Order: sequence, then structure tokens, then C-alpha cells
Amino acid sequence: MALVILMFMAPVSGHELKEYTVMVNSSGVYPADIPDNSMKEGDSAWFWMKDSTENATLIVKLEKDGLMLQSPELQYECELNENQTEKLDESCETRFDFTFNQRGAAGHWEITFMKYVNGDLTETISGSVCIQQDIHDETHDEIDDTICEAIESKMSATEPSSQSVIVAAIIFFVGAMVMFLPTKQNPSSK
Repeated sequence: MALVILMFMAPVSGHELKEYTVMVNSSGVYPADIPDNSMKEGDSAWFWMKDSTENATLIVKLEKDGLMLQSPELQYECELNENQTEKLDESCETRFDFTFNQRGAAGHWEITFMKYVNGDLTETISGSVCIQQDIHDETHDEIDDTICEAIESKMSATEPSSQSVIVAAIIFFVGAMVMFLPTKQNPSSK
């Protein structure tokens, strides 16, 4: 009996489970990169297909440390029966829900959004999310940013900055223009 009383007296901390919504429409994915510190283990991401392009479908792929998960084929809408209460095709889905498990989900996940029109892949958009650990004790009240920070610093060290890519592109185009511009001839040299 004393053990039961002690169990109820012990402080327990945790977080309220959340759902994060990602919308895919004809203009793109919003947001493709889920902001850091938005999600913890146990939270869910809802991926909605909102692209009304005729015959468009979507597949969402999630990858982390060699593990790959894929949504079923998502559609803009599913045909309903006369009463508008049941789907005519039970396999038709407009949303893919994925819960980042309580154990082992922490870390960086790559998200790939593959849009198909008439069965042909027409667009691929990449995104990501960093899932925080969900530690339930008094000594870990704060979010542990080290998981995502280590990944971000590793990625930024290997990827060129967007500024350097833009500068390189400008230099390339200016150089190409100079090479192909006709040179003006001096009329006195004839």
C-alpha cells in the first residue's frame, strides 16, 4: 500500500503530445522543413494532400539512419457514398499520419515529397525535421538541443552557403556573357 502511495506522490513531468500539420498544394510544401524544437518523441506529423491538380497524387517518404517509411498514395479527395458518410474506396487517403515513437525516434529525419500526375513523377521536394528526446524526469526539464545542433553543424560544414552559390552563379554568367559578346572593331584599323 505504501508503494502505491509513493507512486502517486512522485513528480512526473512530460509533454502533451502534439500533432504538426504539413500541407502539400500546387505551390509546394508548407513547411517542408519542420522548425527545430517543434516536435518531440511521441508527437505526430500529419501530411495533407491539398493539391487539386487533376490526377495528382502524393507519396511522403521519411528516412532516418537507414530506416525508410513511405506513405500510401495520397489524393486530394476521396469519393464518398450517397450519404457522404463513407469512402467508396477504403484505400483512398488524403492524409498520412506518422507518429515519431517514444523510443529511438530522436534525431534528424529527411522528408521527401513526391508528386505524381497521371502516374508520372513530376516534382520532388525535400525537407527535414529534428525530433527531440522526450525525457521524463526532473533533471531534464529543458529541451536537449544537442541532437539537432550536432547534425546542423555537420551539415553546414559540408554544404556550401547559399551566398557563395549565388556569387559563383553570378561570376559564371558574367564570364559567359563577356566571352560571347561581339568585340567592337576600331574603324581606323581597316
